[in-house]
Amino acid sequence: MRRLPLLSLSLVIIAGATVSAIYDVPNNDGDCPANCRQIPWKAGSDLWNGGTLPTYTGVACAGLTEGGGTTDNTIRINNCLTALNSQQASIVAPGIYYVNGTISVPSNRVLRGAGSANCVQGRWLSSTFRGDAGGGAVCTTLNFGPNGGVRFSGGASLGGTVNLSSGYTKGSLSIVTSSSPGVAVNDWIIVSENQGDTAIPTSWAGENGTCAWCGDNGTGYLMSQIVQVASVSVNTIGISRPLYYTFTSALTPRIHKFSALGATKAGLEGIKLDGYVNRTTRTAAHINMDACMLCWVKNVETFDTPDVAKAYPIYIQYSYGTEVRDSYFHFGQVNQGDRNYGIGIFGPNSDLKIENNIYRENRHSTSQEAGGSGNVFLYNYIDDNWTNDLTFLGSARTNHGAHPYMTLWEGNMISHLQADNIWGTSSHQVLFRNWLWGDETGNFTGYDSTHPDYGFVALDIATQQHYYAAVGNVLGNPNLHTTWSNATVFRADCIWSPTRSQPTVYGLGCLTGYSGQYDANVRNTTILHGNYDYKTNGVAFWDGGSDHTLRNSMYYTSKPAFFGSCGWPAFGPDLNPVTQTLPAKARYDGSACAGLSAPKNLTIVH
Repeated sequence: MRRLPLLSLSLVIIAGATVSAIYDVPNNDGDCPANCRQIPWKAGSDLWNGGTLPTYTGVACAGLTEGGGTTDNTIRINNCLTALNSQQASIVAPGIYYVNGTISVPSNRVLRGAGSANCVQGRWLSSTFRGDAGGGAVCTTLNFGPNGGVRFSGGASLGGTVNLSSGYTKGSLSIVTSSSPGVAVNDWIIVSENQGDTAIPTSWAGENGTCAWCGDNGTGYLMSQIVQVASVSVNTIGISRPLYYTFTSALTPRIHKFSALGATKAGLEGIKLDGYVNRTTRTAAHINMDACMLCWVKNVETFDTPDVAKAYPIYIQYSYGTEVRDSYFHFGQVNQGDRNYGIGIFGPNSDLKIENNIYRENRHSTSQEAGGSGNVFLYNYIDDNWTNDLTFLGSARTNHGAHPYMTLWEGNMISHLQADNIWGTSSHQVLFRNWLWGDETGNFTGYDSTHPDYGFVALDIATQQHYYAAVGNVLGNPNLHTTWSNATVFRADCIWSPTRSQPTVYGLGCLTGYSGQYDANVRNTTILHGNYDYKTNGVAFWDGGSDHTLRNSMYYTSKPAFFGSCGWPAFGPDLNPVTQTLPAKARYDGSACAGLSAPKNLTIVH
C-alpha cells in the first residue's frame, strides 16, 4: 500500500497552470541576523576545477622497502615527490611501508597509493588486518612509527591587519580599507570582525571557559572568512567570493594579510595510513593540512590515532577550497578529550568540501573549532562516536569553539550531531535532508545494554547557538536501541533526561549536558520546517509557513554522479520510504542500495 502523502502543498496559479510553491531558507542579504540564513554555497573543487578533482599523471616511486619492518621509507618517498614535475603523482605500489618521519606533499603534486577497489573500498584496516604485503598485495599501506605522518608542505604566515571603512555587508564583492591595504591580485586575506555582536550574539565564552585560541590567530576576531584578492584600486579590494555576513562597524571589521606558504593544488589519494607501530608515542596527526589552498584528500583510510592531543586522522587549519572525499576515518587508541576527532577544522577555514566519507569510532567525527565559514558537509556516514567514560552518546559537532557560521550540512547520516557550547558560540548553520538518529549502531568495544545511556537526542542544539535552520530532516531511528514512542518531542526548559528508553527529538537551549538555564533564543531563532520524526510519525513543526514542498538539494542542481543507482535525495519527509540508502553507508556495508520500510500509522502534527 502506498504511503499517504506527507506534504500539505501551497499552490500558486500561473497562467492557468497549477504550480506547487517550494520552501526555501530565508535568503535576504539585507536582513541579518534573522533572514540572511544562506549563501551561494560553493566549495572544494566546485570552486576551481569544475566540480571534479584533477587526475595527475602517475610516476612510480621506486626503491622503497616493502614489508612493514623497521626500514624507514620517509626520505625515499619525499625524494620521489620532489623529483616530480608539476601535475604529476608519485605512485607507491601495493604493500606495507614503514614511515617514521613526515612525508611532505608539495604544490601541484600528489602522493597516490594503489587505490584499487579491493583495497580502498572493502578491505578495511582493523586490529587483525593491518594491510597486506608481498606479491599478492593490493593495498598501499603506510605504517607510521613514532614520528610518522603526512603533511602538505608549508604553512600559514600572517602579516599585518588593516581596518575596513566600508563594503563589509553580506553579498558584497568589494571592500574598502581605511588605509593602504598592501595586497595584490591573487593574495589571500582573512576578513573578520571582533566578537561581541549582540544581535547574534558572538562570544568565545562557553561552558569550559574562554576559548583564547579561537578566531583569527586567537585574537577574538571570531567571525572570519578567507577570500582571494581579485582586484586592487587604491583602497578598494575586489574579492573572489561574496561576503557571508554583514559585519558591524563598532566591532572593527578588518582584513588580515595572509601568505599561504602551504601547498596549493596538492593531493593525497588511494592509500591507507595506519598508526600501529609505536602507537603510544606518536605525536602527529595522520594528515596535517596547514594553509592548504585548493588541496584534496581522496580514497584514503586512516586507522589507530594515538593518545596525543590534536593527533587526529586529519587536521586542517587556515585552508581554503580543500576537498576531503570518498574516505574512511576510524578508530583511535583512546577517545578522551582532544583525541581522535575524525576531522578537526581549526581557525579561519573557508569553502571546505567534506563529502561522501565514512566516520566511525571517533570522539567527535566532525569539529569546527575557532571560526571559519562557507564549509559544507555533504552525504557522509557518521556512526559510533564514543567517549572514554562510555556514559554519553558520542557525537559529531557542528562547532567546538567560537564562531563557525554559514555551514551547510546536507544529506548526511549521523548517529548524533550536536551544536555544543563548550568553547562559545556558533550561528547560521543549515541542516537539510539529513538523517539524524539520536542513537548509534554500537559496534565498538565497551558498548552494552547500559553504556551509553544518556544523550539520546536527534536534533541537539545547546545554549548560545543561534539562527540554525533544520529543514526536511529525518529524526530518530526506529531500528536501533531507542524507544521513540516514549520520546519527548520538545520541552521549553532544561528538565529532561534523554535516555535510551526516553529519547528526545528536539533538545534545544540547554547546556551541552542538558541542564542549566533554558535559552529561549535558541528555539526562537531556529527554523524547524518539515522534519519527519519517529515520535509523531509525521512533522511536528512547519516554522517556515505553508510552503511545504522541499528542494532536492541546497547545494546541487542535479543528482551527484557518486550516487550511482542510489536514490537521490536520500532522506526527507516527502520520500517513500522517508530514508533511502546513502552511498557511503552502502560502501561501508558492502551492500547495494535498499531503503527502510515505509513508516506506519503516518500522521501530520501541526
